[in-house]
Amino acid sequence: MKVTVLLCTYNGEDYVREQIQSILDQDYRDFEILVSDDGSGDRTLDIVRDLMAEHPEKIKLIEQNPATGSAEKHFLKLITEKMYGEAQYIMLSDQDDVWHSDKMRKTVMEMQALEAIYGADKPMLVHCDSEVVDQQLNAISSSYVAYQKMTPERKHLNQLLVQNNVVGGALMMNRALAGLIEKVPEHCVMHDQWIALVAAAFGEIRFIPESLYMYRQHGNNVLGAEKGSRIMEILGRFGIGRKDGLSKAEMDEHSRKVYSEMFMQAECFKEMYGDRLSPEQKEMLEKFVSIPKKSRVGKILTIMECGFTYNMFHRTVGECLFI
Repeated sequence: MKVTVLLCTYNGEDYVREQIQSILDQDYRDFEILVSDDGSGDRTLDIVRDLMAEHPEKIKLIEQNPATGSAEKHFLKLITEKMYGEAQYIMLSDQDDVWHSDKMRKTVMEMQALEAIYGADKPMLVHCDSEVVDQQLNAISSSYVAYQKMTPERKHLNQLLVQNNVVGGALMMNRALAGLIEKVPEHCVMHDQWIALVAAAFGEIRFIPESLYMYRQHGNNVLGAEKGSRIMEILGRFGIGRKDGLSKAEMDEHSRKVYSEMFMQAECFKEMYGDRLSPEQKEMLEKFVSIPKKSRVGKILTIMECGFTYNMFHRTVGECLFI
C-alpha cells in the first residue's frame, strides 16, 4: 500500500534535511515524499533539491505561488488538490520533526487493521504519540500526550469541537478520509483539528499509544509544546503568574479570540458538511454554534448537557466562566 508524505516547508533550513532523511530511512519502503514550499527565503529549497537529486524516485517538490501564508491552509490545500496522487494512505510531516524508522510501518499496520474491520471505504484516521525534544534532540519528555495533558480517547465530534487531541505530524489518513476534504475552510483553528472533525463525523479515529517520532521544540514552532500545568492554567485565568507577563485584560482578550475561532470553525464545518451529517449530529452542531448567543446560565447548561467539555475539570470550569 503506497504512502504519500505531505511535507510543508517554510524557512526550514536548520532542520529540514534531518527530517527528510528520517523519512527516507523508514523501514517501510512503498512511499514518496511531496515537499511543498510556501515561499522560503533561506536555503530550504537548495537543501530539498540536493536531496531530490540523490533520491529522485522518492522526493517531489512543488512551490506555492502565491504562498498560502499559514500551515493550516498549506496542508489543507495539498489535500483538497489531491496532491497525494494514487497513494492509499497520506501522512503529514512538519519540517522540523525527526521520525523513528518504524513510524510509517507501525502506522500502516494500524490503518490496515482498522480497514480489515470497517473496510477501506470507511474514512479512517490513525495517529500516534511522540517524544518532546529540544533543538539538539535532547529529551524533554518521552510523551507529548502526557506533557500536554492530552486525552486521545476523547475522539467524538462534540469533544473535538472544543479540544483537539490529534497532532498533524502524528497522523495518517486513508483515501476515503482525504476525499472528504474538498475545500479549504474559511475559518480553521488548525489543519489537524479540521481533519479530526471530519474523521469523527464520518469515520473512525485510532490512537497508537507509542512515541513514533521526535517533536522538536524550538522558538520558531508554529505551535509549541508548552507543558501543561493545572495550577498555572487556573492562575492564568485570573491574570496571575503568566509567563509572558500578560495582564488579566490581555488574557481575557486572548481567551475570547480562542473561543471565537473555535465557534467560527464550527460554523464553517456546519456549512460545508451539514447536509451529510446525521440528524443527531446536525442538532448537536446547531446547539454548539448557538452557545455564544446564550445567557451565562444557558451556556453552562448547553456545555454540560451536550458534553462540550474539556478533558480536565478546571479547564471546563474556565470554559464555563469565560466563554
